[in-house]
Amino acid sequence: MKSPKEKYMNDPEYHQLVDMLESFIDRARFTPSELREAAVLASINYEMRHGRDFVIDPRTNEAFRILDDFASRRKR
Repeated sequence: MKSPKEKYMNDPEYHQLVDMLESFIDRARFTPSELREAAVLASINYEMRHGRDFVIDPRTNEAFRILDDFASRRKR
């Protein structure tokens, strides 16, 4: 896997993205922390809109049920 610097040097779209983000910092529009938060939020929003279909193995599901039953009994 390429490092971010290698991607920046070799991928024009990645280069443009980094430059755009840097310009937001230069113009004091956002702090680096705000840009990180925004990137994480964008990823979360995307995942929420594009949920993945997956099937839990029946044995795993049964193990979760047993653990849940056990944890519920301890609280009583």
